[in-house]
Amino acid sequence: MKAQNELQGEETIANAITLNILNSNFKLPPMPANGPKLMALIQQPMDKIDIDSFAKLINSDPGLFSMILQLANSIYFKGIDEIFSLRAAITRVGLQEAINSVNLYFFQRILPKIPEIEGFSTKDYWAFSWACATAARRLGHPNLNMNALPGELYIAGLLHGIGKLILAIHYPVEFSKCIQKAAELEQPLHTIELDEFGTTDTLIASKLMTIWNIPSRICAGVEFYQDPGSAPEKYRDIAALLQSACSIAAMSGIGTNGDGCTMGFESTWIAGQSGLLFSKKGIRDNIVQEILVSLEKKSESITGVIPPKRDVLPDSKIPVDNHKNSSVRTQPKTDNKGLLAWIKSWFI
Repeated sequence: MKAQNELQGEETIANAITLNILNSNFKLPPMPANGPKLMALIQQPMDKIDIDSFAKLINSDPGLFSMILQLANSIYFKGIDEIFSLRAAITRVGLQEAINSVNLYFFQRILPKIPEIEGFSTKDYWAFSWACATAARRLGHPNLNMNALPGELYIAGLLHGIGKLILAIHYPVEFSKCIQKAAELEQPLHTIELDEFGTTDTLIASKLMTIWNIPSRICAGVEFYQDPGSAPEKYRDIAALLQSACSIAAMSGIGTNGDGCTMGFESTWIAGQSGLLFSKKGIRDNIVQEILVSLEKKSESITGVIPPKRDVLPDSKIPVDNHKNSSVRTQPKTDNKGLLAWIKSWFI
């Protein structure tokens, strides 16, 4: 946990950089009118959502309409016949998946084009953000008794690295140096950013996200996910779950977020909390595997990124993580089928 004076120093610099960005020629695009509506939808329980209102929102935006049709006819979701109607597309994809994917596409297109930076691919960045968001939403399931909602976690996962995009646009030379140095030293990107900028992309992101009227809990989750122990208590759970989701996304090998190394799950804040349900190894391992399998199945259709191949252990349908950046290697559970079935039932 960082000392209070360190946090204050980093925040002061983040405020100065944010002000510099806002006063420069770069203009942070305003939140489009349908943005708050989409974010409100994703934070509602599925049984409370009016499908007609959602369809009307999509129909008003040709880009979102086209995306939903493309997703419904993609390799993972496609059926025997090609779909051309919005209602049929939402039915085939599923309401929750449709709302999740619409939010992903929406945020992808808000920012201007990112300059070419060696070691930092926009496509891979968004694929990783989707993996993080998907994992975060699963970790917000009420049965885990954490103080965070699945919808707000999904948005936090999508936006957790948006400060990187802002730095890439506004400070491409300096940000490129950070990317290269993090890779060479195999260090987390935010530690290199501290040396280069005196602050981190997450602090900058949390400042800029307030301009979009992103809910304060989501901003705080993004600000503190790299060090949840430093978060105010009321925001600690969302920050910790986001940190865990990023670790799972790194395990999946789907996309990259520019880091020179990834955090193993055992090093996350939640893994060190003995009193939490998700801290119990048997429950945690099975949930992580459920998430990894789901990410692997859907990644190509939703992000266009093909996940790395995984080995399947004998007598097990659960893949082993072979991604070179992951420090967690999972083993099959032959005596825990009841628990696995229980976990699966949460997500049906």
